[in-house]
Amino acid sequence: MALPRKLTAAEKVIFHNDFPLLDVDFTIVTDEPTGAYNCISWTVGITNYWHWPGSTLANFDSFYSQFGLMRKTKGHVAAWGHADNNMTHGCISGPTHGPCWESKCGSLARIQHCLNELNGPVYGHVIAYYGWKRIIVGPNFPLPKYLIEYMKIKRVYTREEIATVRDLIKAIPAARVKNFEAKFKAWKSGWHKGSLSSSSDPYARAATGEFRELTAMGKEIIPLLINKLMDESNFLALPAYEKLADKKLIISIDARDEKVLEGEQGRAYRTVKLFLSNRR
Repeated sequence: MALPRKLTAAEKVIFHNDFPLLDVDFTIVTDEPTGAYNCISWTVGITNYWHWPGSTLANFDSFYSQFGLMRKTKGHVAAWGHADNNMTHGCISGPTHGPCWESKCGSLARIQHCLNELNGPVYGHVIAYYGWKRIIVGPNFPLPKYLIEYMKIKRVYTREEIATVRDLIKAIPAARVKNFEAKFKAWKSGWHKGSLSSSSDPYARAATGEFRELTAMGKEIIPLLINKLMDESNFLALPAYEKLADKKLIISIDARDEKVLEGEQGRAYRTVKLFLSNRR
C-alpha cells in the first residue's frame, strides 16, 4: 500500500483493542508493520535495529543521553510506562512526524496520533520527556559515532562456526530436534500477536505457555536456540536461550554502554559469538 495511509479494517481492531482512546478512523500509518525496529529505535531515527535499553526510567535516561537527549519538563520525545521501574514505550514529535506525535508500536505499523490516545493498560502514560542537551543545527538526527561505525559492519559467521553448530545439533536425537522445531514454531508464532504485537520489551515474550513448554525441554536445546539466533530475525529468542544458558554465556548490556546501540539484533550476534568461542 502507498504511504501514508489509513489503518485497514483488521488494523483498526488490533489498535482499538490495545488503545481504546485511539481514534482509529483518523489514525495515519507512516510505515508498514515490521519486527526489524520498534518505538525506541524510531524516537532516535533508526529503522534497522530493535532497541530496548531496559525497563527503568534510569535505563531510558542513559540510552537517550548517548543521542544528546536529556530529561526535560517538555521535549520532542516522550517515554511511557506504568511506573519508573516499568517503562513500556517511546514516541516522537516534530515537523516530520505529523501534526501531533508518532509511534512505532512494537512490531505493528508506525502511526501518527495525539499524545493521550495511547494512554491505557498497554503503555500506561507519559512518564518523562526528553529534549536536546544543546541546540541542534540541521535536519538530520545526530547519530552517535559508535553507531555510525557499527552500521558499516557486516555481521557474519565463519564456516567453522557454522560447522560447529551443525555438529552440536547432530548429537541431539532427531525426535528431540523435531519436537524443538514444533515448540519453537508455536512460540515464535505468538511473538507479534495479541498484546505482544505492541510490546517493545523482548522479555514480554517469555510470559507465555509456549515459552514455558519450549524451555522445559532443558539445556539440550541450547545449540538449537543458537542456530535460531544465527538468523538475526530471531533475536526475540534471546530470553529462551538466557533461561537455559550458564550465566557466563549470557550478554546483558548496560544502557550506559555504547554496545546497547547495536540493538537486540547485535546482542543476539554477540551472544552466538560468545557461545561459540567457549566451544574451542
